[in-house]
Amino acid sequence: MNFKEFKIVIETLQNISERSHSLYRLGLDLLDYDEPHHKVFSILLNSIFKEQGKDWIDWYLYERVGFKEDVLKATDENGNEICHNIKSLWETVKPYIKQ
Repeated sequence: MNFKEFKIVIETLQNISERSHSLYRLGLDLLDYDEPHHKVFSILLNSIFKEQGKDWIDWYLYERVGFKEDVLKATDENGNEICHNIKSLWETVKPYIKQ
């Protein structure tokens, strides 16, 4: 996987989640509809990334922005912020690509 492909996957997952969240606020729950899509993406990402890389991707997609739209920050061992955008996420997970 290269960065261009990775960016498309992450943006697609973000769009699915944002669409579902917007519709949920309007009273339409698409959890049953969206779950198979998330499962397929998860299986594919697990086949590409080792566990630690997949964990960072999940954190970025599903935990980084809380319910109140607060953005959590992650840092490396030197205190530098990581996973703050898709490019930074890629740099963090790239070493965990399975060979």
